[in-house]
This record gives sequence, C-alpha cells and structure tokens, in this order.
Amino acid sequence: MLSQALPKDVNPEYVVLVDGVYYDLCVICKEHTGVRTDYPVEQRKHYVEGCGQLCEDCRDKADFWT
Repeated sequence: MLSQALPKDVNPEYVVLVDGVYYDLCVICKEHTGVRTDYPVEQRKHYVEGCGQLCEDCRDKADFWT
C-alpha cells in the first residue's frame, strides 16, 4: 500500500497517519477528526479559515459560533 504524501504546508503536529493516509487532528484538542488532509477545505465540516480543522465537540464549544 502506498502512503499519502504529507503536503508541505501541513503542520505535522496536527496530523495522524492511519493505514498510509494522513488525517487532520483538531487544532484545539488534537482529537482525530476523521478528515483526510487531502480533502478540500471548502468542502469540510468544522474547518475554520486561519485556524484549521476542529472536531465536532470543539466546534460546538467555540465562542465564535454564537
């Protein structure tokens, strides 16, 4: 199985490699989000421009959504 290449602009502290594929971790709590790093940000749920990928729990708790 070929591994997905980690894009240059991705912070390696906020990704996890699972079965050769990189997934984003939540930028707040570092929980696995289930979102592949190569998935377009325009189509993601809980992605905050200028911040990064959030998990559903952190997105629900974030003050800026109220």
